[in-house]
Amino acid sequence: MTSTDATLPEINTSADTLADIETAFRTTLDSSGMDEALAMLNSRTRFRFTGVYRVDPPTLRNLYLFDRENPTLSLGGEAVPLDSTYCSIVAATRAPFVAEDAPTDRRLAAHPARDAVVSYAGVPVRSSDGRVFGTLCHYDVRPRILPETELAVLEITSRCISSWLASRPSGTAPHD
Repeated sequence: MTSTDATLPEINTSADTLADIETAFRTTLDSSGMDEALAMLNSRTRFRFTGVYRVDPPTLRNLYLFDRENPTLSLGGEAVPLDSTYCSIVAATRAPFVAEDAPTDRRLAAHPARDAVVSYAGVPVRSSDGRVFGTLCHYDVRPRILPETELAVLEITSRCISSWLASRPSGTAPHD
């Protein structure tokens, strides 16, 4: 175990149903904001980062980002070329995408993010008309295994995020 692993919060391994998780996430989002809601999602995994991104081709814009190693920082606002991210795969396929160890994943042999982002799990965030508006994802610079139930958790909470963002005055407010 590294010193970083020793400081990780305990993983929530309770037998909560998806409905329980959705209710807890929505309550946290509504009462405490996106930063706390992402921290809650992140605590369920070993991934360092959990973020919400807006797909704005040819750019990917970070709206919210939780960093487990710097949890008090309020991060967001960075823009990068969409094609250099795994979020581009989620946007293009309109489906979840998981890579637990990118350097060994043949699907990513030529992907620009392969050596920088080693593990990724992302789902679409959809607008009310079903269009992929953005992504909700966990990622890390080290290999990570996504717990079996967590893809479903990301999918259910992405719907909460979509509704919450739509209720914001601009629909994409970068921070609370």
